[in-house]
Amino acid sequence: MGVALPAEFLKKLKVGESQKNDNLVVFPLLSGEREEPGYILLDEALEQGVLEVLEASSEGRVNEILVRNSSGQPVLILDGEILMGAKQNRVVNASILVGPKVELKVPVSCVEQQRWRYVSERFTESSRFSYARMRAQKSEQVSHYLESMGAFAADQHLIWDEVERKQRKMRVDSPTRAVNDVYESHEEKLRKYCDAFQALEGQVGAVVFINGRFTCLDAFDTPATLQKMYKKMVESYALDAIEIAGLEQKEVNERDVQDLLTRAATAKVSVYPSVGLGEDLRLSGDGLTGSCLTLGDRVIHLALFASENIRRERRNSPLSRPSRRTRRNHI
Repeated sequence: MGVALPAEFLKKLKVGESQKNDNLVVFPLLSGEREEPGYILLDEALEQGVLEVLEASSEGRVNEILVRNSSGQPVLILDGEILMGAKQNRVVNASILVGPKVELKVPVSCVEQQRWRYVSERFTESSRFSYARMRAQKSEQVSHYLESMGAFAADQHLIWDEVERKQRKMRVDSPTRAVNDVYESHEEKLRKYCDAFQALEGQVGAVVFINGRFTCLDAFDTPATLQKMYKKMVESYALDAIEIAGLEQKEVNERDVQDLLTRAATAKVSVYPSVGLGEDLRLSGDGLTGSCLTLGDRVIHLALFASENIRRERRNSPLSRPSRRTRRNHI
């Protein structure tokens, strides 16, 4: 049942009328269901003080952090959310549903290379979502390490290379090579993009095109989650759009979205136990890569990207090895 969930989920969605700003086009994905989430988001949990996010030890580990959920509800931490503070800013490697009253080690990657010192005891906020190009590369890397090692790991050196590339292309100088400095340097432009896009009633997802090319798809189980995440999501899409603004654009329409959904329905799916609750599905094929967090027969978060097809030599292991996990299904 699990391998068919993403396709079944997408078949139930309707494609809304596109919204556009300059070279960024977003097609809303709409659902008639209004199910309550049953979980709280990372930002909410931090604000309410029911989630502690710490270094994995006093010395710290680059690709692992510790979360403690003291609430009676699960907490959803999304693939691509950027955590700030502690010894280094990190980006989350996979969408994870942290169970109530649970302490858990979460796989992450560093997005701030030139700092390894405490600025705060805990990670204090997650105000930003990683841009799609980084998420796409990281998704392919995590899928590779899951298949070869059973680990939700990414190639830290390639992540750092991508942050440096982004800063160079967008002409940002950062003393600690922090990806957040790219967002802050283009804050005014990003605000204009964010003002141009509004979440619709019943919207659970977004299909994103930049310069007329498919970039990514994000979809959730409930409109409430998208409403709370949407500004961060649009800002992350806009950062990629700003980088390549001025290049040739082509028109896109609903047929392009339907073609994408058809391709997604035929993607190969591999199923792994999630780090937290539920299962982590990895999707690949026909120019797409991505992941899907599920809980029972429910899709919590589906993320698809245009495959980066990274051909650079992969290293045999990430910087440090998280615990190994075993794949359960593969088709």
